[in-house]
Amino acid sequence: MTLEEVRIKNFRGYRTETVIPISNLTAFIGKNDAGKSSVLEALEIFFNNSLVVCEREDLNNNADSNQIEITCVFNDYPNEIVIDTAAPTSLANEYLLNENNRLEIKKVYIATTAKPKEKVYIICNHPSVQNSRDLLELKKAELKTRATSLGIPQANYNGNINSSIRQAIWNSFEDLQLARTELLVDKEDTKKVYETLKNYLPIYALFQSDRQSKDDDKEVTDPMKLAVQQALAELTGEIEHIKNEVRNKAIDTANRTLAKLKEMSPELANELIPEFKTEPKFDSQFKLTINSEDNIPINKRGSGVRRLILLNFFRAEAERLRNQHSGNQVIFAFEEPETSQHPDHQEMLIQAFIELANSGNSQIILTTHTPALAGILPLPSLRFIEKTIDDINIELGTEEVFEKIAQTLGVLADPIPKNATAIILIEGKSDVTFFNHTANQLKNAGFLTHTFQEKRIALVPIGGCGNLKHWQTLKLVEQFQIPYCVLLDSDKGTNEEQKNIDTINDLVQSGIKAYVTRKREPENYIHLNCLQLPEGSTFTLTDTCDAKTLIANEKSVKKELIIERFWTKMTAEQIREVEQYDDNGTTRYEFSEMFQDFLNNSSLNVNIIV
Repeated sequence: MTLEEVRIKNFRGYRTETVIPISNLTAFIGKNDAGKSSVLEALEIFFNNSLVVCEREDLNNNADSNQIEITCVFNDYPNEIVIDTAAPTSLANEYLLNENNRLEIKKVYIATTAKPKEKVYIICNHPSVQNSRDLLELKKAELKTRATSLGIPQANYNGNINSSIRQAIWNSFEDLQLARTELLVDKEDTKKVYETLKNYLPIYALFQSDRQSKDDDKEVTDPMKLAVQQALAELTGEIEHIKNEVRNKAIDTANRTLAKLKEMSPELANELIPEFKTEPKFDSQFKLTINSEDNIPINKRGSGVRRLILLNFFRAEAERLRNQHSGNQVIFAFEEPETSQHPDHQEMLIQAFIELANSGNSQIILTTHTPALAGILPLPSLRFIEKTIDDINIELGTEEVFEKIAQTLGVLADPIPKNATAIILIEGKSDVTFFNHTANQLKNAGFLTHTFQEKRIALVPIGGCGNLKHWQTLKLVEQFQIPYCVLLDSDKGTNEEQKNIDTINDLVQSGIKAYVTRKREPENYIHLNCLQLPEGSTFTLTDTCDAKTLIANEKSVKKELIIERFWTKMTAEQIREVEQYDDNGTTRYEFSEMFQDFLNNSSLNVNIIV
């Protein structure tokens, strides 16, 4: 299931109900104590109520009641659920979806005790006509009695299956008068439904910025705990099969015991029913941790080391999930990922987050007040939090909001050389090396008329297109009317490919020149001879493979150094070889033509999507 929206009311600084849209990547931006962490901790209470526990003191001082409310709205819920043995039904058939066909779950905490207990409601567009609204709360015998009282023939339903009886009753009404209903899930099939749904809810993992250092410091153990949870989630089918086998064999033994008891005491035997009271918790049976060879606990090391472990946990997850979609959705929530990290590591962590968010089964929620991080986050991910006199406002998606974020955090455009005649906006520092070396080699070999330096065309890294830094830079170049183009990776063969296609189409429709490369990223163009592979090596690269990872593993080189280490060895002949392609029988040269086209039109605004 995917989290689409969270609503918070009467929780800490959030007095009135605050609606917060959640995307695959969501970043809360704001000053200290604005209410960023409260959102992450409200979600921790909703999903786990363990690392952060709801307390009476969490009630807003000006609340209109003693109820703390946390509501989550989900999409991509299961098509079928089983609440009667071997009798699947659906949330839609049970009228358990809201008016937008979403699963909406509300948890209420009555703040009259030190540790308020939760009440769970499903908010749904539910039948309200008399004799139809309470069917999920009735036992099987009560449902049969209701059906009989309404004159419904027994032939219209299976008397052994609750959902069948409910459908027959609902079908007997001409108008169910569907209305928004808060359905308390505390008994009978309402409780069974929620117990089933809990197996599909996302795994929520919160990593806080300020933790005590103790022997079981969750900042270190939680990633490993999460690894166990993910492994179990991906084996749900096998685990359910084992549970059912154990359940069936145990119940069979119990029934045979009762059969023998009936021979001696029929009255007692008829009073007894075999029943499993609780579900087994497999995650508590597996303990995974990381220890050093010298037996120094990881938690006793500096916060930078502990955070570095987290950084690489996320990088490993990004790599694992890039081409994999299985198991429950995972929501990674991270407070201030910049804490105790070198700026280069901060950027790597954000890139890992972006990859995870694009993996298809992960969502990322984070908070930050660091300009460098906020600047490279995609604009649609930004949520600006601002505290007012008696409440908290959350804004997103407008030019005014982007301006507020930029001013609040001090996100600035990169300086532009005074003598620049045009600008090329690129992703990162390595791209500067890639494009300068390519242009220089091609010009020296006579395939280009000029280099970028000779034309005074500045290469400005912005961390990608569609982020705050890009937005700020475009404002600057448009203000001074400087011609520009944009060069990005195509991400061909990844989840980002379609977004780039859509970007290209938008640019073309706007009358802007646009290019997209045939290969995934610059590393995919590296000539194998530059890698100095051993004789007989079978190592190869394709147009869509993760060349950066493959080369890094093959040559034991950091990913961020690959272009500097190997592309700078590329000759003009090798560049021409890797850029060559066939276009309906015509031999074309990708970068030679692309660069020359821009150089010839440097007085115009040109967008080149690479």
